[in-house]
Amino acid sequence: MKIVIDLGGSMIAPREGIDKERILKYAEAFKEIYEMGHNLAIVVGGGKVAREYIEIARELGSNNGYCDMLGIMATRMNAMLLISALKELSIKKVPKSFEEAEEILSMNKIPVMGGTHPGHTTDAVSAGLAEYIDANLLIIATNVDGIYDKDPKKYKDAKKYDRIKIEELINIINTQSLEAGSSSVVDLLAAKIIERAKLKAIVVKGEPENILKAVKGERIGTIIE
Repeated sequence: MKIVIDLGGSMIAPREGIDKERILKYAEAFKEIYEMGHNLAIVVGGGKVAREYIEIARELGSNNGYCDMLGIMATRMNAMLLISALKELSIKKVPKSFEEAEEILSMNKIPVMGGTHPGHTTDAVSAGLAEYIDANLLIIATNVDGIYDKDPKKYKDAKKYDRIKIEELINIINTQSLEAGSSSVVDLLAAKIIERAKLKAIVVKGEPENILKAVKGERIGTIIE
């Protein structure tokens, strides 16, 4: 299978800061997936590092476009750390386009990307890359265990979906975006790409073992249909 993994920045750079041991555990999991014979590409988010840089840049008077570029650089730094842990399974280059990522895949290596363009989240980059390389599976590894009908941090009666139609997910995203301070597990642009490309996608709590379970077809997280 061709698999794209959207690894949230908070997974390798949580609130406490960059976690070397977690990065090594992800590298071990990705090596296991690679050794199963799958073609694997990874897109890494910015996490705490990106948020700190963006916040300070805004306080210094930077506009959104400039802040976006800072965030992209942070995602690429996180990607470089994961590349270091993957050693010979990857190459010492962060692809800045889908074409570059596909070229690395053709070398039987694992491309590890960050952001690409201002205004595009790494969710959107992951979905776009999955579409571009005709991936069989997109795994969205984040800090929640699936998709809910409303924010589970705010509502105790929030319902988790085992499976969800992409059209319903888009409706949920549009509803949540109207609530101040809320954020969706999958952003709208990524969802639209998943819809048009008819991608198979799974949202999981992004621990290494959960990513492995998703690859093996075990029941976990939320499947987007």
